Amino acid sequence: MKKTQMEPLHNEIFFARARKNAAQDSSVLDVHEDSLKGDIACAASTEANCEKEPLYSGSKVRFAPSPTGYLHAGNIRIAVFNYLFAKKNDGVFVLRIDDTDVERSSRELEKLMLEDLTWVGITWDEFYRQSERIDRYISAMEHLKNIGRIYPCYETKEELALKRKAQAMSGIPPVYDRASLHLDDDQKKQLESNGVRPYWRFKLDDTKSVEWNDLVHGKISIPLNSVSDPILIKPDGSFVYTFASVVDDIDIGITHIIRGDDHVTNTATQIDIFTAICGSSPEFAHVPLMSSPDGQEVSKRVGSPFSICNMRKDGILPEAIFNFLASLGTSNNLDPNDTIDTLIEKFSFEKMSLASSKFYLDDLKQLSRKILSEKSFENVKDSLQQLELENISEVFWNTIRGNIDTTQDAVFWHSIYYQRDAGPDNKTRVLQALEDEKFMRCMLDSLTDPFVFDDWIANLKKASGKKGKDLFHPIRVVLTGVDHGPELKKITSLMGYDRIKQKIEKSLEVFK
Repeated sequence: MKKTQMEPLHNEIFFARARKNAAQDSSVLDVHEDSLKGDIACAASTEANCEKEPLYSGSKVRFAPSPTGYLHAGNIRIAVFNYLFAKKNDGVFVLRIDDTDVERSSRELEKLMLEDLTWVGITWDEFYRQSERIDRYISAMEHLKNIGRIYPCYETKEELALKRKAQAMSGIPPVYDRASLHLDDDQKKQLESNGVRPYWRFKLDDTKSVEWNDLVHGKISIPLNSVSDPILIKPDGSFVYTFASVVDDIDIGITHIIRGDDHVTNTATQIDIFTAICGSSPEFAHVPLMSSPDGQEVSKRVGSPFSICNMRKDGILPEAIFNFLASLGTSNNLDPNDTIDTLIEKFSFEKMSLASSKFYLDDLKQLSRKILSEKSFENVKDSLQQLELENISEVFWNTIRGNIDTTQDAVFWHSIYYQRDAGPDNKTRVLQALEDEKFMRCMLDSLTDPFVFDDWIANLKKASGKKGKDLFHPIRVVLTGVDHGPELKKITSLMGYDRIKQKIEKSLEVFK
């Protein structure tokens, strides 16, 4: 196939943008000039890039979120896979913000995305915004016009919907009929003079099938006459993701595209666009999606329990999230001791299941609990201080760390130890735990100051005649209001005589 020349990158303008971005976002972005210069020089002539060596040399991947919602476990999982693949292959991880949807995109959401990625443990080697690469898309659009691979269309959304409905009623696949290709210049001018603004489609090579060896699914083949010519440019002149993404991947030098398997059909059309522009395409890996426990799509809505920002607020450990998502849907065992380096070593597409995986928040919290239980006070002190609680000490942490799923759970135990009431719904819990007022009086009468746990238990056991669960469970309910928790000896050591006495007296009020 003859290689065709595209307009080169405007090096100075592009590099000036990179410097400006770095200055504006220095808190979260790290744009490396030398690396960018090398990439720009490599992409300056697409033809030379194709002929001198394979289009993509080395491992270079990208994560390309759209700042139209919150990052959630589903798309962070794709970012984790890209990151692990890049690091395992001594490659480059690119973060690209797909913000061509001007109406829905937000710099505020973009900032939050960058914070979430950094918090989870994902850093990037290069950074781009699609909104700052419009000149490249215009250049590529002109290139495709010149070789006759895009054409203007004039149907309204309503007209297209009627066509699809008619096709469905006739049992015909809903593939665009290319009606606009049959319009002559006078008809186009008449439509445009009537205020109809054209949108542009890419003309697929519908005489062939696109085949690729997917790194997850193996060989995939899709006949291009089974899909519609994709829309690349909207009537308002804005560029669709399908097109902008291909141009970016060529310019940046992406070698592997790792994404969800909901993009498989898109991949067939994008490979044809790659071929039209440069004659080659990256390799692809389509990862089976994950879903919520009820099988629904994971949401990026505000308030979703799957959003990363909500997991941050809830105190789930970032390393637990990274570890959990790296293992979900693979044959790797979930190990709380796995570091990022360990996960990099373990990563392999061959270990991935072809079935969709379900995300259970309780499983993530169990992993977070296991990791938290091994953390020293020094390692969590900053997180605990953000809770703005008094009396946060190493003794407090060592008492609770084996009984919390998240750092936020420290608030619950703090309220038990340092607030006046024994715990939630204390009256009901005490009545369920105690047979009569006599044992409660024994608890109070057996106390001594200074308080010694073993002496108290020995005195109480002798006075009440109780032992085992019959002895210890009522004590736990009176002191904490819950059935399970840290060792009673640690609890009472943290509370001290006055606090224990206060709690017993408070619980005695239920018998009045």
